[in-house]
Amino acid sequence: MASLQSSTSFEGNLRSFELYFKALVNRDVTIEEYASEEEAHYPDTSTTIRLPRSPGISKRGFYRLALAHRALHFDLGSFDLELAKVREPRAKGGVTSTGEGARDLEVFFSAFSDVQLAQLIFEIFEDARVDVRLPILFPGLEDILKSASAIELQARPGWGELAPRKAATEFLLRKSLDPSIELCPSVIRNSAEKLSAIFGSIDLQEATVEDVAIATIRAYAVISQLPNLGVIDASELELIGAGDSIRSVASLWPSRWPEGRRARIEGDDVLLLALPSVSYRGSLSSFFTQAPTASGPDHQAVYRMSYSSELDEDAAEAPARSVVTGPPEPLPHDHHDVSRHLHHREEGELRSQGPSTFVYPEWDVYINRYRNNWCRVVQRQPLAPTSLERSSLQIRYANELRRLRRIMDIPASQAFIVERRTSSGSDIDYDAAVDAMIDFRVGGAIHDSVYQDLRKKRRDISVLLLLDISASTAERVEGAEPIELPLSPEVAPHPKLRPPRILDIEVISSLLCASVLSTVGDAFSIWAFSGTGREQVVLSEIKGFNEPLSGVVVSRAAGLKPIHATRLGSAVRHCGMLLSKLQSETKVLLVLTDGRPYDIDYGTGYGEEESLSYALEDSDKALSEIVSAGIEPYVITVDPSGEEYISKFRSVRPALLNDVKDLPERLLRLYKGLLDRNVVKVARHASHANALRADNEPSEKVSGS
Repeated sequence: MASLQSSTSFEGNLRSFELYFKALVNRDVTIEEYASEEEAHYPDTSTTIRLPRSPGISKRGFYRLALAHRALHFDLGSFDLELAKVREPRAKGGVTSTGEGARDLEVFFSAFSDVQLAQLIFEIFEDARVDVRLPILFPGLEDILKSASAIELQARPGWGELAPRKAATEFLLRKSLDPSIELCPSVIRNSAEKLSAIFGSIDLQEATVEDVAIATIRAYAVISQLPNLGVIDASELELIGAGDSIRSVASLWPSRWPEGRRARIEGDDVLLLALPSVSYRGSLSSFFTQAPTASGPDHQAVYRMSYSSELDEDAAEAPARSVVTGPPEPLPHDHHDVSRHLHHREEGELRSQGPSTFVYPEWDVYINRYRNNWCRVVQRQPLAPTSLERSSLQIRYANELRRLRRIMDIPASQAFIVERRTSSGSDIDYDAAVDAMIDFRVGGAIHDSVYQDLRKKRRDISVLLLLDISASTAERVEGAEPIELPLSPEVAPHPKLRPPRILDIEVISSLLCASVLSTVGDAFSIWAFSGTGREQVVLSEIKGFNEPLSGVVVSRAAGLKPIHATRLGSAVRHCGMLLSKLQSETKVLLVLTDGRPYDIDYGTGYGEEESLSYALEDSDKALSEIVSAGIEPYVITVDPSGEEYISKFRSVRPALLNDVKDLPERLLRLYKGLLDRNVVKVARHASHANALRADNEPSEKVSGS
């Protein structure tokens, strides 16, 4: 009970810490707590500071340290960079203010090709500058700072979990926590020596933010040259040498300055570098919001996050305790981390690795032939969903189902036909019973085929719906019906509503189709795909053709996460193989995608611009292959700029959806059109068969008469 009272008392003291921060820097903020083990807590903003509930040391001392550190960023001018003072005599070019109202710090970051990496390096140096000044200005916090730094060093990720570029940045961060650190993995030793020299070249006690900016440029020149794929061999650590003296750092500068803006393409956000933050330091990222960002593909950013204060008519059915709200700033990009899989690179032709893997060729337009056994498709179950993800999906699923079933306008009775004159059944066939009684009275043969039964119609159509779950499907859809945001109770004690992601709408659309069509007996399957290099194109079966729509299917759908890129060609070939095994006369592949085909090695060896043509040509070739196999492909894209590339498809006429919110209705109307066409086709075949029988039967009857 005493500990509970103590905890409650501390909760009440959060207001005193807010006043403490205002006294330091004259800023009003709200302090929120998050669970220390919760990785997805919101970042700090100009109005909200978020601190761990259990920091590992004295909570009161830790909070004083964390708030003092954040306050010093304002006092030491971390955000008041003056570009005119960022001068380097040996620099190859420079950056000047645009004069268009942008802060100099934002203009500075815009000069980097990888803005996110530059911001991270700048933040490390600035945090180190603050750490050096903090014990001087706040002597009472010196011991707490030492304890917090030691705890943070022990909690850093292992070297063997990092790619080379990430490992070099991690070395720089550890150096900022303890300048005496000299151990690093051998593979990054040369880079670590340069970074150590850069770190030692600035006097952090006297350095200005402009000095930090110059150090950022030099460190960026070193780190950006390292690959950010794979993981390093951390079995041996080496001491860094003195090969790079402080005087030698002047030669460290990007070869081109400012750097040219590289094209942002879908899926490359998985290559962006991010490190676990230092809890007492927080993060400066939200203060760079107006600077150009590398966190996602520009032409793929279909719908930005937004927050609505009003619910539409359908959303009114949500629980009253949920409100449309959330942090005032967007959360980090919401996609599943697959970078741990990227280290597995293979050369030449690939081989199958078990019953759940399949190898397919890929069309290379530049050599005008197939690359045999070039892509490996891996069938994998989706990740298990949380209970909140599953329940929020089911709530939305129920709300939409009633409206969209009316759009389909297919009575359930059309799914069955009456089978007459059967030996058993659910009802009596009165015509057959009368005939049987007449036969009995006149002494004819007695039979028991006097029943009728309902038999499910066998529609001669099978449809496979293929969902693109690449990274850009994590974008939130403005104006769409809000859904519950799955967050830990430690972060959000009460469920909140937020606009759905593109992925959510894709999933809801597919489940609605499956639900509506299950009443009419059509063969319908749902698959999801994403690419992570040619060695691993992942396809997940959400619903099989012969599988009923059940809670299991809904759970699989709720577990889908936005992953990496769109290697469309391999996914189409695999789905074509699945459809080719069916006996249906009409086989249809529906592809839902939100962007152009792309993967980290999808023709990128020919160049950045050429990779677009390579990916489009391979995708179009795959579509033409399934057309030749008697499968009808349809492609629906919700990318507003999709007209630029889908018009190049020759094997299919893709549909461009201007508003992703219309996807469920558009998909069902398209499917209804397919059904109507199939009914006409079946009727024609039946008419043709009747005509053939009519041609053969009359002569026999005449001769018999």
